[in-house]
Amino acid sequence: MNDLFTRFKDDIFGLAWLSISLFLGLALFSFNPQDPSFNTLGDSSLASNYCGFFGSFLSDVLYQSLGLVAWVLVLLSVRASVKFFKGRQLEWTRWTFIWGTILLITLTGLMELYLPEKQFYQAQIQTGGVIGELVTAGLTQIFNFWGAALLLWSSFLILLVFYTEKTLLELSTAPWSGVKKVLGKKDVISFSFIDELGVVEKISSFFKREGVEDSGLEKTIESYQEKSNFFKIDQDIEEEEASTEFSIQEGEPKEGQLSFKIFKKDKEKAKKKKPRITKRVENWEMPKLEYLNDPPKKSKQKNSRIDDKEIKIKARLLTQKFEQFNVGGEVVGIRPGPAVTLFEFKPNIDVKISKITDLADDLCLALSSESVRIIAPIPGRDVVGIETSNSFQETVYLKDIISEGDFWDAEMSLPIPLGRQADGEPKVVDLRKMPHLLVAGTTGSGKSVFVVSTLTALLFKHSPKTLKLILIDPKQVDLTIFNNIPHLIMPPIREPQKAVVALRWAIKEMDKRYRSMSKFGARSIDEFNRKVGELSKEEIEEHEEMNREAEENNLHLETYYYSPQAFVVIVVEEFGDLMAVDKNNVEHGVVRLAQMARACGMHLILAMQSPRKDVVTGLIKTNIPGRISFKVASKLDSRIILDESGGERLLARGDMLFLAPGISKPKRHHGAWLSEEEINRVVNHWIDQGEPEYDDLAMKALEGSGGGYDFAGDDSFNGNEEESEYDERYDEIVSFVSGQKAVSASLLQRRFRLGYPRAARLIEIMESEGVVGPANGSKPRDVLISEYKD
Repeated sequence: MNDLFTRFKDDIFGLAWLSISLFLGLALFSFNPQDPSFNTLGDSSLASNYCGFFGSFLSDVLYQSLGLVAWVLVLLSVRASVKFFKGRQLEWTRWTFIWGTILLITLTGLMELYLPEKQFYQAQIQTGGVIGELVTAGLTQIFNFWGAALLLWSSFLILLVFYTEKTLLELSTAPWSGVKKVLGKKDVISFSFIDELGVVEKISSFFKREGVEDSGLEKTIESYQEKSNFFKIDQDIEEEEASTEFSIQEGEPKEGQLSFKIFKKDKEKAKKKKPRITKRVENWEMPKLEYLNDPPKKSKQKNSRIDDKEIKIKARLLTQKFEQFNVGGEVVGIRPGPAVTLFEFKPNIDVKISKITDLADDLCLALSSESVRIIAPIPGRDVVGIETSNSFQETVYLKDIISEGDFWDAEMSLPIPLGRQADGEPKVVDLRKMPHLLVAGTTGSGKSVFVVSTLTALLFKHSPKTLKLILIDPKQVDLTIFNNIPHLIMPPIREPQKAVVALRWAIKEMDKRYRSMSKFGARSIDEFNRKVGELSKEEIEEHEEMNREAEENNLHLETYYYSPQAFVVIVVEEFGDLMAVDKNNVEHGVVRLAQMARACGMHLILAMQSPRKDVVTGLIKTNIPGRISFKVASKLDSRIILDESGGERLLARGDMLFLAPGISKPKRHHGAWLSEEEINRVVNHWIDQGEPEYDDLAMKALEGSGGGYDFAGDDSFNGNEEESEYDERYDEIVSFVSGQKAVSASLLQRRFRLGYPRAARLIEIMESEGVVGPANGSKPRDVLISEYKD
């Protein structure tokens, strides 16, 4: 019953005030001095008043005391009724009654001062009533007529300001605002008819024809023309902005507590940017946008967006709940989105923000919402944001984000389609500017869909010539669909031990790229690609010869690239599993890449279910500022991934918080949905054009990974690797090897506590001197000597 009353409370109070206004109006309109009242005795059954005996007494009291000002009470009752019907509340306080009462008394004095001779209803009623007569008599006796008029008018204006809480300027423009709404025009006072009738031209031609020289008039005409054109241009600009920005559905002036604006995107008027899709890059044909499914028609999703009535009910309940906890303020704006609606609440100046943030659970109960998140305050504004879940969640489709957003802009090197923002706008970010990304979310939150949609979007933007991928998927489920695409550097990795090898290869690749950039004096991968792209054929042959000599002499640290290099994106699904198997090596590898790999075009995307403290360590958080949180299990997980709570209050199925680098507060987005059929179309498009060309060094490293690498003990990782071919422990190691039947780099690592590059280099030296045999796949090398002499 309480919920039913709360829902229809405005209608009930609106009808009550309407009945009061009609009763007062009928009683005053049908007033008859002969009816029984306090001044006239008579039979109550003979009252001619439309409202009977009670109406005759009430109208007599009002007319005798206030005169014609009694009709102001009728107007105030009608105003109260209209406000309730519009879903607003009356802010009646003690001062409202005080200022209103004094204002009525002042108005009776003005009526009696200017119309003292006027009497109505058989000379029984005066214009200002008894109160007006007393006020006027007292003031005129002291100040005379003009002094009393000045005092009454100034008092009337001051009291009107206090009563309405509006400035005199606002009160003076209020009538024009009403006329604007009726006429539906921006400018009420318009002189456009002067231009239409050609008045200016006729006046100007008249003076020219008559030979009248009046420079002042000509300057006035020219000034008018310039000013007219200026306002015309300004009006066109405003209309153009209104067609592309938000259209305000409910934009009343602030008169009560629920005077807010509902911002909605006018999609019909918004100009959609036509995507500039690249169809072909060298020998590669790019995927068609038609591979992605079109979103269903609006009629099929007409109930997906929250309607205006539900918005107003929630805004009213929100304000009432705050009032119960003595939190004063008003809802000043509402922004509906695909999954949540943002209410902009402006608290009173004496309200502490901490008092609002503690009410999240109470608001969730009051609004019957699945989740409530409080942004206190919204950055750069003096309002608090309250995000509540919609009754129906709108599905966001990847095709819409790619088509409408900035996905195809040239500045977007590695675009990631986040989805739609809380206000429904598409959002695309560039991975190069982040430059790495942490993603966390529980099962069913939408984390895996986001990772897959990110990879699919990158396949729309880049060919294998400009993008290379390393996919690490310990679950062996989410990323297997991308097997055999030509963008892969190595096959998708499923074993955590081999994931460490892949990270080691990435570090070597990073070092080689930096050597190459240093060789050509480039500070970024874009500058390097531009410079090597300008090399002549003779210069390319010269660089090729230098690299060949370095490889023949086993001087691998002197090799470098002299051709354009692609971006490398390393995607790790279930990063927590890798940290559980080999935390030290994985952390060292990730931190090294996160610290240095940005400039050379290598980027990380690390996804996990639970962002525990032992998974997302301090070093990793420091070097990866870009973070996305889907729904997580607890506040602690949210604080680890976002540095604040809120992730635990998200909805499932794509609801996310994105924390961009350099931004203190995360922003809410709703991720794009992508079906398996759409992914298969894009993947098959690339598979049909060619097989992946795996990197030889990466494959050798994977094949020779017996037990993984020790990054902590790797000299090259710490930047202390010796470049000379001679090793001071060579004799000691060969003496040990001579007593073995087979040997491998891993054996030397464990026996002598060496880093892998040093152990591998010693194996190569021993092979060149005939100590061990050639490589035999992943098997250890045979030892060819049985005794060693210094």
